[in-house]
Amino acid sequence: MGHRAPSRRLHALVLLLMAGTCPAGVARAAPHARHTIPLQAQTPASIPAMLYGLPAACLSHVITAPLLTNSGSPVVPATFNDTTGLAYLSVTQDEIGVYGTVGKEFPVESVVNIRTIAGQDTTYATTLHTLRISNGVASDVPALLIGSTLPHIGTQPVLGVIGYDVLGNYDLLLDFQQRRMVMFMPVHAPACPPVAEWLGTDGMGMPLLPDSMGRMTGVVMQVGDQAVRMEIEPGADISSLSRRDAKTLGLTPAILHEDMHVRTNAGRILNGRRHHFDHVMLGGGRDFALDVNVEKTSYSILAMNFLRRRRVLLAFPQNMLFLTPQQDTPDDRGQATHGMLSTRTAIARMVDTPQPLPMPVPDSVKVRTLIQPDTPAPTSGAQAPAH
Repeated sequence: MGHRAPSRRLHALVLLLMAGTCPAGVARAAPHARHTIPLQAQTPASIPAMLYGLPAACLSHVITAPLLTNSGSPVVPATFNDTTGLAYLSVTQDEIGVYGTVGKEFPVESVVNIRTIAGQDTTYATTLHTLRISNGVASDVPALLIGSTLPHIGTQPVLGVIGYDVLGNYDLLLDFQQRRMVMFMPVHAPACPPVAEWLGTDGMGMPLLPDSMGRMTGVVMQVGDQAVRMEIEPGADISSLSRRDAKTLGLTPAILHEDMHVRTNAGRILNGRRHHFDHVMLGGGRDFALDVNVEKTSYSILAMNFLRRRRVLLAFPQNMLFLTPQQDTPDDRGQATHGMLSTRTAIARMVDTPQPLPMPVPDSVKVRTLIQPDTPAPTSGAQAPAH
């Protein structure tokens, strides 16, 4: 077994288009490219005004699934090959991560170097033959082995982690208030308002920033006159600052010594301190309160303690993040699963260590996994047109 070439993580995938409104055949998609999806003709009366709280006529290629974890990190029903269970959603996971025994189901293709939040590691590359999320399906998906046994949430097995390789193709709505995930491609029609207006007048937006591989996963967090990059990561419970970023923001050892001691299991135990900020600036929003763990990590993350109870729209093709204010949610404080960064093996941020790509990143290297809807998305979230 040899090392997978650095460019491996950017290769296109052969996908099955079972049915629906897209042309049959092989699909390739670039996260930043504009997608043109032919739509079946519908009369205006048959199109609901709003679907999942979004303008229905402006959505195409819709894949939706319930979020099953109350205030915990997002988990959706999924099928990996022939096994049905659950999968985490992660923005900083690169290729899809799978739990399983090395062998017939997940044959080892190569050894790969990965970068996790806890440091450097190695794992195995494999192929997930069939991935299904609700009404969406993809075939022959490159994957990484992230564990040899299946964790469980209650009685249901956790099959793996859906990462940026899939999510980065779409506008991704994580509606933590209604507990629903919606992946879609926006329709660019004259009647459709700008995506920035879709979450309402009380929403706010901020740019998503590329990392060295062109993944649009970062935002700027500012405290006073200093700013650091934070990776958006719903797969973690508590936001985290690397020690280097904490130092940039003025957190000295003396300040941290007064903070609560914390331990995080991210593949290995991370010891740190939990610090509270009262005046954090993100995008156009000011004076957010935010708790962060300061630990010896590879990068900093903005996690569920900031994202929960909001509607979060990660508009990857438009390089933007939009979100609403937090609001009380029924049963929000019921049983909630912990994020995978707090309870399981650290997820893979980078495959191998390729040279940084030139900016802007050429479209030729932005090809990722596109899940095709093989049936129409459920319309239980539809609202009747206003009269």
